[in-house]
Amino acid sequence: MRFSITIDTEDEGTALRLLGALKEAGLAPAAEAAVEEVDVRILPDTRQVLLHGRPVELTRLEFELLQHLCEHTDRVHRRRELLAAVWGVNDGCSGARTVDVHVRRVRQKLGGAADVIQTVRGVGYLVASSARVKVERSPNVVRLADRRAG
Repeated sequence: MRFSITIDTEDEGTALRLLGALKEAGLAPAAEAAVEEVDVRILPDTRQVLLHGRPVELTRLEFELLQHLCEHTDRVHRRRELLAAVWGVNDGCSGARTVDVHVRRVRQKLGGAADVIQTVRGVGYLVASSARVKVERSPNVVRLADRRAG
């Protein structure tokens, strides 16, 4: 049997007591090991990026670019496609170098984890699914699309 528990509290003491109680009951959370393996966590519902558990300040477009690349892994994204998906620009005249500048800024802010965004020369950018990046959506957030489907 497999289950997951989310402890959503600002009080670290409360979270540690709950984790201790789970361990005493023989229910050591598997999420602890998984969190350690991930360098970059993207939390779209709160628009946060965590690098080794610490927040990274990204602009709106930097966040959306990183999120888009990480939600569509193992695929080379052409600069023009990224302009359309992230910036909403479809005119074919806008400078694709804007994407390069934003990718450079995101890489700078990611520091040692900058290599999760790979350059495919002359084409665009790629994030491999084996990269240590995880997009985590909250299971408690009900999206409008989810409500329409059900």
